[in-house]
Amino acid sequence: MKNLITFTLAAFICIAIPFSAVAQGDSTSTSGNVQDSAIISYLNNLSNLHIGYYGTTQNCEAYDVYAFKYHKNWFLIVSARGSLSFMHINPPIEGKKINYPSKYFIEGIARSYALGYTKLKTRKRNVVDMDIYGYYKFNKRGRKVMKGILLLEYPFFKEGFLWWKVDEEQAKKIVGEKAAEEVKPLKLETIKPEINENIPIEKK
Repeated sequence: MKNLITFTLAAFICIAIPFSAVAQGDSTSTSGNVQDSAIISYLNNLSNLHIGYYGTTQNCEAYDVYAFKYHKNWFLIVSARGSLSFMHINPPIEGKKINYPSKYFIEGIARSYALGYTKLKTRKRNVVDMDIYGYYKFNKRGRKVMKGILLLEYPFFKEGFLWWKVDEEQAKKIVGEKAAEEVKPLKLETIKPEINENIPIEKK
């Protein structure tokens, strides 16, 4: 299992980094690039962010891993060749060990760091067969933020049970059905007849 996870991590970095580099030259990726810039800005250009792991790909490309932890969830920001990649380890989805969160989700984590809602833990932890030396945990306010953005990223969870794993496809179907029930077209009725009947109009 560990070998599979290690291979998946290496393959992800090898594929994601070149893809990101190509996408930066594409005009259609402007929005994504702006969001990457926002994330980097919140993280103070990564200059003061603690690097939890140094690694190299099979092509000898160096990369740095920055780790954040919330309960059993690990959020990894991988920096290589000037590009960022994001991973969610132990996502609350049945049958998944690794998930790739949206940039909006990572921006929420980055902003929590910028606002001082995180604290560095100088401990060693093993994550997907990597020895992470130092990672960030969330303080009281940070935990409130994490609960909120996790519910946005995984809206099929009940509040307070974010570590409970459920079937993703079934959950998305339930959310879709619930949203269809709750979102109903508004019936707008004009108030003009009432005004005409109840308010006398002065004639000059």
